[in-house]
Amino acid sequence: MWNNKKAPLINMTAIALAIGSTSASALETEVGETTVGLYGYARLNMAYNFDRDAGSANEGYFGEVERSEGKVGDQFQISATQSRIGFRTSTPVDGSMLDTVIEGDFWSYNDDNPRFRLRHAYGSWNGILAGQTWSNYTTFVASTPTLDFFGTAGGNGYGSRVAQLRYTMGHLSMAVEDPKAQLAENIDGSVPGGASLPDNDDAVSSIPALSLRYEDSIGDFSYSLAGIARQLKYDTGSEKDTKMGYGAFAGGSYGIGPVTLRGIVHASEGANSYLYLSGDFFNGADAYVDTDGKLQTLSGNGAAAGVSLQLSPKYSLNASYGYTDVDLGDTSVQGNAGRKNQNAFVNVMWTPSERLMYGIEYGYFETELADGREEDASRVMVAAQYSF
Repeated sequence: MWNNKKAPLINMTAIALAIGSTSASALETEVGETTVGLYGYARLNMAYNFDRDAGSANEGYFGEVERSEGKVGDQFQISATQSRIGFRTSTPVDGSMLDTVIEGDFWSYNDDNPRFRLRHAYGSWNGILAGQTWSNYTTFVASTPTLDFFGTAGGNGYGSRVAQLRYTMGHLSMAVEDPKAQLAENIDGSVPGGASLPDNDDAVSSIPALSLRYEDSIGDFSYSLAGIARQLKYDTGSEKDTKMGYGAFAGGSYGIGPVTLRGIVHASEGANSYLYLSGDFFNGADAYVDTDGKLQTLSGNGAAAGVSLQLSPKYSLNASYGYTDVDLGDTSVQGNAGRKNQNAFVNVMWTPSERLMYGIEYGYFETELADGREEDASRVMVAAQYSF
């Protein structure tokens, strides 16, 4: 289950190093009929911010760019908390392989609370997957390798891992997932009479998110199509309202000799929690509650494009750009609504072997807020990764 299908003419080593896909275990043994493997890597990231704070040493945040209104000046950051370790097994059971994976790292938002964090914990047998892993509404087909841990805005679907029950049949996969929702807040937070408007703390869910994805390759062209539907609901005990939110994306990659082109487009109505990096520190708001107590969904869209050039068997050059745009909806709304994010990366990666990677990258981040204020930041990142 853990061996991903190869995309033609894509530097899969670079992608694995950049976005965290796993390669074959270096430490592997047989216990009866079960193959047991241990894998992971030790990684060091160093970042230098030219003018403003752009996030942590591991990745950039649009929220940090937004909050750095004054010039912070030059700033150096360093971290090893992206390092990770994983354990997996594979056992033949009734004609199919039973695969299990448990994986974690030491990453935290803004690198301010290093601790062991569960990434993957799932089992898969006969097409049925249960546990926590990448959302079915996620693809790496259109992901251009970056040193930045988060990467390009709009570069995939949800872009993280959720608890789920998934069934895969050929190239088609469908899942019921832990639903993600985010309500934007009202500026004054009240309605006539002094009552408080519901906020994100009042968001609840009665049903799981439902996702569908089809992923395949035709020659040198690989593509992914996906959709998701999820419930939006709030309940304060005295009042409540419910609506549905929907999202969809289409992404692809095409290899031409040493060049690989990638692109993806998104559309969302009330499902911006699944629009990658459309918010301040992760994804954007789905809806808000108006002064009549009614949920109003927020529209969003995004896209990303990238190119990779394999300079030699050991050197690759990657460039990518992405943007997201979440509607304001109402002038009284604040938070992760009415926000436009965009970022761009250019990097060179050196992989002297499949277990070693060194790289240097320039990253640019820009965010435009509902009040029209625009903030930007740029940085250089250097990384070294040793895999086992």
